[in-house]
Amino acid sequence: MAGTVTKSQGTILLHLARSAIEEAFHHKSVFVPAMLRRQRAFSQQQGVFVTLLKNGELRGSMGYPQGTYPLIDGVIMAARDAAFKDPRFKAVRKSELRQLRIRIDVLSKFQLTRISGIKPRKHGIFIEYGIFKALQLPEDAKKFKWSAREMVENTLRKAGLAPGMWNDRNVKIYRFTTQKFEEK
Repeated sequence: MAGTVTKSQGTILLHLARSAIEEAFHHKSVFVPAMLRRQRAFSQQQGVFVTLLKNGELRGSMGYPQGTYPLIDGVIMAARDAAFKDPRFKAVRKSELRQLRIRIDVLSKFQLTRISGIKPRKHGIFIEYGIFKALQLPEDAKKFKWSAREMVENTLRKAGLAPGMWNDRNVKIYRFTTQKFEEK
């Protein structure tokens, strides 16, 4: 569940995310001390997204929504993926590192819901319809001032589905909360 990572642990995760990107330029892995790996918050499988911002604009964002990896590994992999594998952007250049601000969203477990159960500025959503899937973080709803229905419709579009499919009984809508950590 969201809320299990302390502020100081969030600072460590931000440092590891930045280190992961920096070390990638040298073809090196990030060293993670065993004592960190043993911390419960870091060793639990938890969903995570890493977002890179440059001058306040999106520069890359990737993640593992359903807790596929221990949190510490998910952050490291998502940071590298956001920097080098987000298909919407060219790979981050070393010269850009100082201009990047990193945000980490640690996701709670998903809860099956309906539109009426979504509070757009509090919840993120994950939509699933067969092989079609998409996720929207609460930040997106805040930025665009979406209602719950608009958030669902935009997530359906993101999944490659028609926005009106929100009431199809085969569309599964999940909500989650996030714990956000961001570099200053």
